[in-house]
Amino acid sequence: MTDEQLAAMHMLLAEYHRKLAKEAVLDVVQQYHGDLGQRLADEAALIPRRTAIVERLHEREQQIVENGSENGKTT
Repeated sequence: MTDEQLAAMHMLLAEYHRKLAKEAVLDVVQQYHGDLGQRLADEAALIPRRTAIVERLHEREQQIVENGSENGKTT
């Protein structure tokens, strides 16, 4: 699943829970679905940032491995 698909899924779920919140009769149910909808929307917004962080960490690990291999060859 691509980042865009994952973010779209989160946004779809966020809208669904916001709709449930509007239709709910009990305040506690409205609050629950409203909060859940907001959390899902927040997660959707963070997906690209988190992916970029993971990619940078992976690149850094690759560099460490490559530098470690090079250091091992010179010894």
